[in-house]
Amino acid sequence: MKNKLSKIIILALTLILVFGSVSTFAYESYDTYTYSIDGMPLLSPMAYSADDSFNSYDIGLVDMTGKALTQASDLAADEDGNLYITDTKNNRIVVLNKYYEATHIIDSYVDEYGNAQTFSAPKAVFVSKRDVTTDVESDPYQESRIYVCDTNNERIVVFTRDYQYERTVEQPSTPLIKDGDFRPVSVAVDKYGRIFVISENLYQGVVVLSSKGDFTGFIGAQKVSFSLLDQIWRNFQTEEQKAASLKNVSVSYNNITVDEDGFVYVTTDKIAKSEQYAAIRSKSATYSPVKKLNSTGVEIMKRNGFFDPGGEVVDSFNQNRVSTITDITLGPEGSWTILDSSRSRLFTYDEEGNLLFAFGDNGTQLGNAESIVAATYQLVDGVWRICILDNNQMDGYKITVFTPTEYCDTIIAALRNQNEHNYDASIDYWRDLLTSNNNFDLAYIGIGKALYSQGEYAEAYAMLQKAYETNYASDAFAEMRKDIIEDSILIIVAGVIALIVLFVKFLGYAKKLNKITTLKVGRKSYWEELVYAFHLVFHPFDGFWDLKHEQRGSVRAGTTYLAITIVCFFYNTVAQGYLFNTRGSFTNIFVTLISVLVPVMLWIVANWCLTTLFDGEGSFKDIYIATTYSLAPLPIFIVLSTVLSNIMTTTEGTMVTMLITIGLIWVGILLFFGTLVTHDYSLGKNFVTILGTIVAMVVIMFIAILFSSLVIKMVQFVISIFAEIGNRV
Repeated sequence: MKNKLSKIIILALTLILVFGSVSTFAYESYDTYTYSIDGMPLLSPMAYSADDSFNSYDIGLVDMTGKALTQASDLAADEDGNLYITDTKNNRIVVLNKYYEATHIIDSYVDEYGNAQTFSAPKAVFVSKRDVTTDVESDPYQESRIYVCDTNNERIVVFTRDYQYERTVEQPSTPLIKDGDFRPVSVAVDKYGRIFVISENLYQGVVVLSSKGDFTGFIGAQKVSFSLLDQIWRNFQTEEQKAASLKNVSVSYNNITVDEDGFVYVTTDKIAKSEQYAAIRSKSATYSPVKKLNSTGVEIMKRNGFFDPGGEVVDSFNQNRVSTITDITLGPEGSWTILDSSRSRLFTYDEEGNLLFAFGDNGTQLGNAESIVAATYQLVDGVWRICILDNNQMDGYKITVFTPTEYCDTIIAALRNQNEHNYDASIDYWRDLLTSNNNFDLAYIGIGKALYSQGEYAEAYAMLQKAYETNYASDAFAEMRKDIIEDSILIIVAGVIALIVLFVKFLGYAKKLNKITTLKVGRKSYWEELVYAFHLVFHPFDGFWDLKHEQRGSVRAGTTYLAITIVCFFYNTVAQGYLFNTRGSFTNIFVTLISVLVPVMLWIVANWCLTTLFDGEGSFKDIYIATTYSLAPLPIFIVLSTVLSNIMTTTEGTMVTMLITIGLIWVGILLFFGTLVTHDYSLGKNFVTILGTIVAMVVIMFIAILFSSLVIKMVQFVISIFAEIGNRV
């Protein structure tokens, strides 16, 4: 019995080992993920699965020509699923059919003058799409063509789709391009036949040529980024030296493509790492590695995602690990994919700039790449594949083919229905996506947008909140607010009027009480001291005079206003509306206490120290009372701003932020007059004293930080001594 049981256990373990090892191979060699609003990666279902890879032998290239791919640099596809590989070192273009079989080699041609020509280190190839709305016979340049960047020969060679030579686009005739500066490394052609060229030796941007090759201008010049030292040095340079320094800047762009609407996508890996790092969260287009340009060169890319659509986010917290973007390819339904060559990773975005998924990694397993060169979408039998070109040490240059999974197909279907305004169908697809990936923020946004189009504004607003979206959420909130106003207009108007009347009545009461208190002899009551602030904020000059000389204020009342200010700032952090505090972030009361109390006390101490040396007549108590009374108007603006943040949209948000700004300016004015009257200074001396107070605040902060760090080190030293003594004993 024991032997039988032992055999069963051994058999079970063997099966687990065998099938466990087999199941391991079912997993891809890379993760697929998106990012949370905090920049943390969120694993998602696999979007693309690596099907197969093909090297020079697999595609039959070696049998056809006797030479394998050597220093391949670009990969393109046409609408029939054919692939075009730029084999730079072998000076040729290799054409594959949709079955990944080499079918044709373009390596020589006879030009219009009957001269035999060959390529010299071609860097890129592009296959244009014909504009079906244009009569090809009237404009033959609109027909689909193959464009080859013959880099070292400084030209672009154009072939028909049956690989016949058609024409050569030479260096444009313009004084803006000097001889030898036209070295095309990437080319794209729009549906109107306009040619967009990236050249190695040109820093002015993208070269734009007409369909006939005539120069029409530059677009999208990349802003030059200089280090701090460079910027200082440029202040001492002549105009000629500044121009020369611009010419020494590396190539602005490295790749280019164009979409069906004629918009140009360009990529660069020459932006300073610090600038690209800063653009990740700011979503600044200026130093983004990917741009979308209209016909005039204006950057129009939508950047509605959590981060700039320029690749990696997590590693980018170390600015030396920002993505190196070297290629871009356009996919279905407005999606587009960029290639991060430093990680062999692909990042796919929608037309709004939202990250759909990222996948890929460095390595030798199927689906990974050792030195990825280029990527392109390939449409085969209605399926949008992604092909990458990789330089593998074992296989040489090879093509790895990825096919979309059901998860990816669902995303594209949702985008398609959304683009076609089939919102009912799009909701179903977005909800299907949430069942497999409830962290997919774009699904919440898609559902929210669909609900908004159907007039379900409250439901749309709630759904968009889950994805931290504000643009469409603001529109939904505006419609919700409109409905509320229509239903309760009388109550709202009555409430606003009542609040205004009460506030005016209270100001009248305060004015009357302050007038009565003026004639009162002796100590003022706590309530009278508090109400006096409503006279001081409107009449600062005589208000601060009476505050000091007539003792209309007190430390207890000033402290009350300081405490009210702290509480109001805390209220602002916890009660702001969603549209103005998307993440729902807030600080605790202790943090708010420190953030308000520290600058106030610094001002008081610094002002007292300085005015003691410069014959100021105010005591420490006088300065404290004047400073805290100056805070009196600020709580009203903070509370009003917080309330409005819950009833205003993002387009009306200027008023929300402006209110606190107005309150702070008012406080600054009161501090100016308070210092003037308290110390009996002239205007000029008071202005200098305030500037000196600000400098003194900085000095005190520096000394405090220095002292605290010194104390910490001393404590650590003492602790280490006792620990050493304890170990020896």
